[in-house]
Amino acid sequence: MEITLQYFISQIFITCALVLQGSTYFFNNRHRQLIAIILSNLLSALCFFILGGYVAVVMNVIAIARDVTSNFIYSHRAPENRDKITHTDCWLLALWVSLLSIGSAFTAHGVLSMLPYFSTMIFTIAIWQKSVLVYRFAGLLTNSLLIAYNIFMHNLMGIVLQSGLLMFAILGFIAYFRERNPVHHSTEYH
Repeated sequence: MEITLQYFISQIFITCALVLQGSTYFFNNRHRQLIAIILSNLLSALCFFILGGYVAVVMNVIAIARDVTSNFIYSHRAPENRDKITHTDCWLLALWVSLLSIGSAFTAHGVLSMLPYFSTMIFTIAIWQKSVLVYRFAGLLTNSLLIAYNIFMHNLMGIVLQSGLLMFAILGFIAYFRERNPVHHSTEYH
């Protein structure tokens, strides 16, 4: 693999993208999370555009539209309905699945090029479920798929940083079960 100026720029974009994505775990403000995710998706799209990964470009652009739309609807929904799946949610899921599938059909050139499609599809369905367990499990799958895609694309910083995000996802998955099933240690001896 030849390291060109374009490749170097792509590595800067993916580094910034994945650092922004990782930073969202530390934000408590939904607006800041949304801005970071949008910027992350935009920078990731630029990286993969430079590398010729057009499925990833399309998936990131659709993800931006999905996240902006979902955030708008969430912010205008009554608080008691925010964790419920509504008819609007079902229609939007159908829209995103359709757009992701169409986008992939026009840009894919083999199974490995479709890994971002599978990753984005899993994540889209996971956030639609509104289940913390499903979301955390999806993090394991999506990060694993994206590591494989970054290997396919020879995207060194993508491999390294996506592996770090996979570690965060594993830790989050473990933490979920620890929170749900705390071990009670008794200090009394019987």
